[in-house]
Amino acid sequence: MAAPAAISLFTSYPDGLRLFLIVFVSANFLTGLLYLAAKRWKLLPSIRDRDVHTKRKPRIGGIAMWTALVGAMAYIVSTNSALLDFNNGGSHPYVLHGVVGGLIALLIFGLLDDLFGLAAGWQLLGHTVAGLSIVLGGVGVDYLTLPGTVLHFQPFWSAAFTVFWVVIMINAINLFDGLDGLAGSITGTSAVILFVLSVRLGFVGAATLAILLFSVVAGFLPWNWHPSKLFMGTVGSQMLGFLLGVIAIISGAKMATAVLVLGLPLFDAVSVVLRRLKARQSPFQADQRHLHHRLLKLGLKPPAVVLITNGVAIVFGALALGTQQAQAKLALIILLVLALLGVVGLTYLLEQRSRRHVQ
Repeated sequence: MAAPAAISLFTSYPDGLRLFLIVFVSANFLTGLLYLAAKRWKLLPSIRDRDVHTKRKPRIGGIAMWTALVGAMAYIVSTNSALLDFNNGGSHPYVLHGVVGGLIALLIFGLLDDLFGLAAGWQLLGHTVAGLSIVLGGVGVDYLTLPGTVLHFQPFWSAAFTVFWVVIMINAINLFDGLDGLAGSITGTSAVILFVLSVRLGFVGAATLAILLFSVVAGFLPWNWHPSKLFMGTVGSQMLGFLLGVIAIISGAKMATAVLVLGLPLFDAVSVVLRRLKARQSPFQADQRHLHHRLLKLGLKPPAVVLITNGVAIVFGALALGTQQAQAKLALIILLVLALLGVVGLTYLLEQRSRRHVQ
């Protein structure tokens, strides 16, 4: 989708601060309400092997975020629908329908997983349905800009790649949600970077969605910061990954920027899946071998791990915003991967050294 030529997004947001405050307060209030309800009705799931926390806590915070977000979208549609215009003069006026459809699908499948525990195949089905929903709404990756060339997709491959991208983003945040404040804060950081990108390119709907996503996360984080009172659960983590994936596409198909700002969660997800496949385990089998788990074992406190993670995201996100050429962004991605490989190697060596001292 091409950016319209004459949109000044800041003049389109005379009440931007008011919108942020409304969504922030709504998300914060609803999260607190659900927390009290969960405590009152003993909705405290058992602690799993992969969990870091030692006390049973509710996992329904995502419902509050989902409700605040969709409620805010309904409010905007009824008061100033231009702020959720994803069409930008094109021929796909149903993007909002596709986004809402994907959110509904993830709410249903996420709730089933949070309440009963869904098999990996069923969860993947939910992710695919969400991806197909935005494709039916007109969202698609029509091309990829590579160094020296542009790779154009035929309609079928455009739809397939779009669904693949959405599924990857959902699972990256879902797998990264293993520490107090981690998934929420990295999503908030990413939303800010994507908002700036959308402002620069004039994509109003993408910018509004980024504001809403940041506001919802900001309202939830006070309840989820270490030591947390509750978690976002599958509903929340899947919603965050889905929205980040969608915004990256509708803000001008700037997926390289999303890869850079979310490089750590994406790298962690890929490395964890490859390690499990190598060990002939299910790629969806949970464990405590994520990068944030390894940093905790080295003695870092949860807030320190969260701040380090967001520091990496801010640095590479800012570099991405200052880089326009595909070749330069590819170089940044390679640099990020090499840096993360170095961190993984360092944590491995320190773990081995610690084990030798114990023995």
